[in-house]
Amino acid sequence: MFINVEKKAQKLFNTYQQAMSEENMAMALANPLFSWHATYYTVKRKKNVIFLNDATTMAIVLFDVNAKNKQTVKERFEKQLAIIWQELGLSGESLTDYLAIGGDWQISKTIHPLQIKTITKLYKNVIKPQAKTIASEIDLAKALVKKVQQKGRIYVGEDETVKIIEMAQPFNIKHVNFEELYLKEITNKLRRLSQLDGEDLTADEVDNAIQHIQEVNNQLLDLFLADAKRNYSARTVRRYRDNLQFYLNEWAAHHLSTIFNIYVQTSVDELEFHGVGKTERTNIKASLKKLAKYLKDKNIISDNEYDDIILYTQKDPVDLDEEDEDEYDDPEVEAFLNSLFSEPEKLPVVFDLQTDKMIDDYLKSFVTLYGLISAQQAYQIIHAQNPSIDKKRFDQYIQNKFDEMTMEYFIIDFSEAFKSVDIAPEIFIFSPLLIKDNDTKLSSFYKHQLGFPYYIPAKEVLIDDKFSPFTNISNYQQDLEKLLANQYGLSGDDLKGAAFLSLYQLKMSDYGLELSSVNGAINKVIAFLNKEHGLKVKQDKVNEPLIKLLVLIATNIRRPWNRGWTNYEMLRTKGIAELVSEMEINLEDPKLSSEVISEVQAGRINRDELLSFLESSNLPPKVISKLYKQVEEL
Repeated sequence: MFINVEKKAQKLFNTYQQAMSEENMAMALANPLFSWHATYYTVKRKKNVIFLNDATTMAIVLFDVNAKNKQTVKERFEKQLAIIWQELGLSGESLTDYLAIGGDWQISKTIHPLQIKTITKLYKNVIKPQAKTIASEIDLAKALVKKVQQKGRIYVGEDETVKIIEMAQPFNIKHVNFEELYLKEITNKLRRLSQLDGEDLTADEVDNAIQHIQEVNNQLLDLFLADAKRNYSARTVRRYRDNLQFYLNEWAAHHLSTIFNIYVQTSVDELEFHGVGKTERTNIKASLKKLAKYLKDKNIISDNEYDDIILYTQKDPVDLDEEDEDEYDDPEVEAFLNSLFSEPEKLPVVFDLQTDKMIDDYLKSFVTLYGLISAQQAYQIIHAQNPSIDKKRFDQYIQNKFDEMTMEYFIIDFSEAFKSVDIAPEIFIFSPLLIKDNDTKLSSFYKHQLGFPYYIPAKEVLIDDKFSPFTNISNYQQDLEKLLANQYGLSGDDLKGAAFLSLYQLKMSDYGLELSSVNGAINKVIAFLNKEHGLKVKQDKVNEPLIKLLVLIATNIRRPWNRGWTNYEMLRTKGIAELVSEMEINLEDPKLSSEVISEVQAGRINRDELLSFLESSNLPPKVISKLYKQVEEL
């Protein structure tokens, strides 16, 4: 018999067999007729224990259970059960069978918190009023059979109890497939989590929900991967693990999505804008298909759900004209790399040394937060936090930076430099990572972000550059320099250049989380070191320290997060489309809402993006013209 005891009452049952394993709880879940929940209530300093059957209304109360008489609890329980059985009109033979099949008590913790709440209601509404006039356990047992009635979904009636017991005969214990039961429990949790609405949650609740999704995802993947090991090689299983852990935990979970609603909330193809290459996206989709097939074979998802996932994973990828050519053959990139080690000209001071440095810190943070931002938008944000920064001198500062190429950011006038790029003809500050696919990635990234507001931290946080899209690799650089000096004999400029360019190539390489892709990036670094510095590095024991360090650096480089939003802010922020739709525009006298005006003035909405949205909207031309003018005047 499965006795599931509330924590506070477990000392009263410690003379019986303890069975706290998950397998035992699974058996209790599968056999509710043989499963009881138990707790106690205190009357006049005495503990009265209540048992409630998981499948029926059968309830048993034992008065004054304590340390001296707790070893008789099972015997007293069975005597009361016999009275209830008789009062229900059931035969003594069937009770004998029931107790024999149920066997020895298996004491476990509660498996249904709702059952404990039901016991509490049962005590307040039924037992407590009866106990005032009934002094014996036997009389109370008889009275309870008549008094426990159906209460919504919590109780069933007396007649239903008889039917349940009669239909269960001949009695038997169902031996369950623990793995299948565990899988159902896990997937039911994920189904519930997929219904969460970020609008209803606080920031802490969003973070907790994400963590919960990730934990349950890992439990699901443990079962899936254990099953996959029977049919696939260890290498294939590792690939499934890496792809699914990255996609489900590092992408879908942050959108409060699970495998049960990924085709509604999140897109594999959108990962392209966060540095995930076409090959990795294809592998993620293939892994999702395998997981969906596993869930379908286990009868967890329906045919329709399976078809939805298959359709979702067959979506055409974003067309970015991706090429397999080595990006370091690109003359623009080669010129950039060469410029990194040329002696830069000292730039003239525009404001003063401290202010110029502050603006430089701003630009670094903008690039690491947003990837791409117009100079106009950058000025709006900086001016909002530093009103003394005037536009004319800021523009001069930006002009002075045109020819200065750094690892942190580029500043380019797109109307002059990239005539083929479909981006607004203005000056942009952007990450050098965005030029690795020639210039096609710039326009794709720009379009992807179009219409999203900017997340703007407080000034003291923003200019401290705490938003690096990569791990802090300064220590890695020191370790790399030390290793190149001690093991390979490099020194001076050769040493500095080799370490710096090795890190740069790791950042610029189009690799994913798969070990083979990381190896591809590392092979480029090794080829560079061998060619440019005359080294003879091979993937062998002699060079193992260098290989391990490169792997550590490569796998710790993070992808920039779009516009810098936190999980909570990503779920709650409004895009330009939503803000405009909420304006309730009067077609006779169209005006921007105060919310839109304040967002533009604070720098959170780009004027050009708002204008672009208005131009492409379905509003009448006269309305667009008036709103357009209002935006330009802000």
